[in-house]
Amino acid sequence: MLRATKYREPRRNPRPLEWIRFSRYAHGVSYEIDRAEASLREIGALADRTRRAGRSMATGFPLVGWGAAWAAGYAALDLLDGVLRITVMILAWAFAMLMTWMPLRTVIRTGVESRMRWAWTAVMIASPFIVSAAQPSSMVHLGLLLGALWSMAMCLYAIATHDTAFAVIAMFGVVLAGVAGAQEALPPLLLFGLASGLILLTLGIYRVIVGSRHV
Repeated sequence: MLRATKYREPRRNPRPLEWIRFSRYAHGVSYEIDRAEASLREIGALADRTRRAGRSMATGFPLVGWGAAWAAGYAALDLLDGVLRITVMILAWAFAMLMTWMPLRTVIRTGVESRMRWAWTAVMIASPFIVSAAQPSSMVHLGLLLGALWSMAMCLYAIATHDTAFAVIAMFGVVLAGVAGAQEALPPLLLFGLASGLILLTLGIYRVIVGSRHV
């Protein structure tokens, strides 16, 4: 006896509306994720620009001041004598201090400025004691020792503030002090002062220009 075969319709999705809603929801979530990633990239770029602008304003003028002071002061120490030498060195120091403190009201504060000032104060206080312990044989070696010490302090400051360009230039000053003391072709203090000072001055001028564009 033959049995009647029941016709079965093709199996369909029992919940087509739910799948449509889920697809729309998934698309919306993906869109929100893309927007969030784009926002994070913009925030990161803004933070980088802010950090560069703040660093330019915080270090640009001091680098101009100390670069010029090193070039003029070491040149005076090597080429001049008597009252004129002392006068030029005092004026160079005064100019460097003026350029160091002038931009403090406009820089972007990061919370470490006070500790950095205390660190530099410690370096300045320690300098004569280090000189006394080293007992340099001449005024030339005294000047090179202080130049190397202060360059190393600048390098450590730059490393602590994630300032790669400044760190490289400051470390170059340390190496230059050793090279200037070992060679005899050029006046050591003049070579060290002009080479290291003009590089610091160039970096400072560049940062002042960059910082002024973000003000």
